[in-house]
Amino acid sequence: MAGRIPEDVIEQVRAQNDIMDVVGQYVHLKKTGRNYFGLCPFHSEKSPSFAVHPDKQIFRCYGCGESGNVFSFIMKIEGLEFPEAVHNLAQRVGIDIPREEGTSENEKARKRKESMLAAHDLVAKLYHHLLLNTDHGSRARNYLLNRQMQLATIEEFGLGYSLESWDFITHFLEKRGFSLSLMEEAGLLSRKDKNSRPFDRFRGRVMFPIHDSQGRVVAFGARTLGDEQPKYLNSPETPLFNKSQLLFNLHRARAHIRRQQEAILFEGYVDVISAWQAGVHNGIASLGTSLTEQQARLIRRNAESVILCYDSDQAGIEAAFKGADLLVAAGCTVRVAQMPKGMDPDDYIRQHGGEKFKQEILLNAFSLPSYRLQVIRSRYALNDETERMKFIHEALEEISRLPSAVERDHYLRQLADEFHLSLDAIKQEQRKIFKQQKKAGNRDNLKDGWNNSIDSSRYVAEKPMLPAYIKSEQYLLVLMMHSAEIAEQVQAKVGADFAIEDHAALAAHLYRYYAEGYEPDVARFISYLQDEKRLVEKAAELATIDVQAHLMSPRILEDYMEHVIKNSKRMQIEKMEKEKLKYERMGNTAEAVRISLELIPLKRALK
Repeated sequence: MAGRIPEDVIEQVRAQNDIMDVVGQYVHLKKTGRNYFGLCPFHSEKSPSFAVHPDKQIFRCYGCGESGNVFSFIMKIEGLEFPEAVHNLAQRVGIDIPREEGTSENEKARKRKESMLAAHDLVAKLYHHLLLNTDHGSRARNYLLNRQMQLATIEEFGLGYSLESWDFITHFLEKRGFSLSLMEEAGLLSRKDKNSRPFDRFRGRVMFPIHDSQGRVVAFGARTLGDEQPKYLNSPETPLFNKSQLLFNLHRARAHIRRQQEAILFEGYVDVISAWQAGVHNGIASLGTSLTEQQARLIRRNAESVILCYDSDQAGIEAAFKGADLLVAAGCTVRVAQMPKGMDPDDYIRQHGGEKFKQEILLNAFSLPSYRLQVIRSRYALNDETERMKFIHEALEEISRLPSAVERDHYLRQLADEFHLSLDAIKQEQRKIFKQQKKAGNRDNLKDGWNNSIDSSRYVAEKPMLPAYIKSEQYLLVLMMHSAEIAEQVQAKVGADFAIEDHAALAAHLYRYYAEGYEPDVARFISYLQDEKRLVEKAAELATIDVQAHLMSPRILEDYMEHVIKNSKRMQIEKMEKEKLKYERMGNTAEAVRISLELIPLKRALK
């Protein structure tokens, strides 16, 4: 097993990684009172219930219950073990932690992951070098320059070129000591069958590095220079790369997205890069597939509104509808930028320039209902009366699905004005359609996609009242976290007599924590628990309880301890009563009498 990281080093890493800064890289936070709230990164929600307490250096989601300190957060969001989380955060602030050799499965997995990451980093640099500095890359270089891509942009995105070779990367990695089977698992190599030698997965293509949330290269997108199929080729799913959970360019665009509270979602890498070059720095893209629910939640954690900027063909329209539904379900306000027929964003920017793209396309993006009605409109020849009536009827069906009466009224008025119809007649027809939909049961199955506003409501379930002894145990633990003196008093009077198993375990850890000379510090105590996940979460949950001055008075403290002690005695009495009953049924009168005598002083003590 890897050597244990010294406690003082762990504390140094924790102290230098402010939880606000770390969580802020993943979650858009807004101040409410003394704390900060955002959308939980660990479960889907529309209203923020994820809280960061900067004074205590802890977080807690009041929705799903996830909680802890800065180590817990990184462990959960990056899928790391405790030592890996410490190393991750140490690297972030420039603290060097010497690696110790280990033989555990976790250590092996860590080394495999590090090898994969190192290989991707090396190969990305090699691809980039081949593109910019060799004759082999001249065709790909000219291809990009002819598409008006500037050298500075190529450098910014680390674009590269893979040689038209079956084994160039294979030999490159083998010479540097990388396991070829591991490189195949990492997605850099491929093979025809399990008995054949691995070969280069990417050949003769422009290479687009794909980064994780920490900006590390974990995969590649690759585009052919000609008409070969497939036009785009992505890395396969690997231990590093889950394409449904990452977004192209998010690590680079995140700060701009949060500043503007808006993301521009494109279909492809080249669209994102062209837009970036044109000054649109909040652009991102899904990774070769349709937008997923996980990606939609990831976007919502960083932005309140999204502009979908997809191609204008049928596939682009369908992708926009699907993506819009997912984004609205995640709580985003969605608008759709409509591209001229036959053009994608990259085409438009190259032909008309970035400024016109921003002014004519992005600023004129349709609201989602308007876009849907626009698509319906495109299906009909409105100069024909029959076609016009069909359009109006279908438009009314769509308007009837809008959840907001104000929105319905807005679009009904537009429809009446455009076709010089009576507003009363339009509303009467819409009400008839609405009733038909309701009768058919459609309104119970409406898509979330029509609800184009952020749901600011929050349902809070009524919590059951806890018994006095449980509340007393909780308050005692909270007070102990803030005071070594109180912990000493509780240890002397209550000891291990906590009824709840987790409470007893936390009390034991607190006794040991202070015995080892540590000062009261909630976040440090949680680090002291390290990777005991259940206790970490329980400690963080309790730590969110505010300690009022009057709660630390000797009288209140005495009351809490008395509740706990009395409950312990009650539990002991109940246990002994059951034993007594058992002996009476067995006919063992002597044992039953002995227990009865022992019960007398215990029952007196409760009075």
